[in-house]
Amino acid sequence: MVSLGLLVIRLIVGSIFVVHGYAKVFGGTGKGAQVSPDAQKLLGQGFVGQMEQGGLANVTGFMSSLGLPNPRAQAVALSAAELGGGLALILGWRTRLAALALTYAQVTAIRKVHAPNGLIGENGFETSTALIAATAGLTFAGPGKIALD
Repeated sequence: MVSLGLLVIRLIVGSIFVVHGYAKVFGGTGKGAQVSPDAQKLLGQGFVGQMEQGGLANVTGFMSSLGLPNPRAQAVALSAAELGGGLALILGWRTRLAALALTYAQVTAIRKVHAPNGLIGENGFETSTALIAATAGLTFAGPGKIALD
């Protein structure tokens, strides 16, 4: 039963990261209009906005606005962690490494973006905190028996 529970966590949390990473890698100006009505219905209008604001150039600009050193490398690392790490969680492949990278990304998101907004509310850090709980747990527990690892 523990392995089944870990699988559920990996599938849900991994999918959340894949969707966010997808927008960072494949998004950009004009890309929101290309999101299909079915995808909009499933993922919501927020995804359309993320596709518009996504793309490596836009993510690099955002990293620069946060004052992070080497913003392009930070944008590439974040995009790879979310898209690749999310896929790795889903598959249960290199789970601990992927989960650790995603935990670090969420800690950074709280420190640099969400902390001033408090735990609950618009742009608060409750979602990042829940994702940290899941990814940190996977870092320590591993993927379970239903995995490629």
